[in-house]
Amino acid sequence: MKTIVRAVLAVLICYTGYTSEQIEEYKEAQRLIELGRRAEAKNILKDLSNKNSQWGIVHLEYAINCIYLECPDKEIEEYLSKAEALLKDNPRLYYYRGLFMEHLNKETALKFYNKAISLRPSYTDALIRACSLYIEKGDYQSAISYYDSIPDTMKSSTLVLRMVDLLVEHKDYQRAEKELIALTKLHPDNEMYLTKLRDFYSLTGKNNRAKDVDRRINSLSPRKKRYMRPLR
Repeated sequence: MKTIVRAVLAVLICYTGYTSEQIEEYKEAQRLIELGRRAEAKNILKDLSNKNSQWGIVHLEYAINCIYLECPDKEIEEYLSKAEALLKDNPRLYYYRGLFMEHLNKETALKFYNKAISLRPSYTDALIRACSLYIEKGDYQSAISYYDSIPDTMKSSTLVLRMVDLLVEHKDYQRAEKELIALTKLHPDNEMYLTKLRDFYSLTGKNNRAKDVDRRINSLSPRKKRYMRPLR
């Protein structure tokens, strides 16, 4: 990854109007962001943005930083618009446009996520956010389509459980069972997930299986039981 970053920076120096000093300032801003020092990085990025109005990636990085710092919406929108004018085919731009819009208009956020995915079909973060919004809408077909495009290793337990609820709502019990079994295999000592599976079997009339899972729950020692909330 560091090699790629160095290569990109070398290209910026050779083929753009950015000075080596500006490149170093940009690298310093990225270093500060990695250290969690976003407020300091913000000042550097804003200065770079003012120095070179055609540096689209700096406008974008400034806007992203502002999103995480919870800056005023007007300021975020200003720099996202500056970035979009220069980075029309950048999927990351549309992902963060979607992330910014979620608290304002979820339908518009979905459009931006879909734009990001159209530019990069394997964009996992955008797929997850879009899937979550489709689940929230109750859009079964779209949610399933996006969910199946997300690598299993990237699906949080929260996303899986939300999908299970939607599957049950639409009476897709076979798929719901499959997802719950996979989750309990991944977390065999998690009482919450086992309870969810037991309750699912009770709901669907599979009482013998419900009893089997209940025995698994009761067999867990206090040391093994997990009361952790689902990861987000």
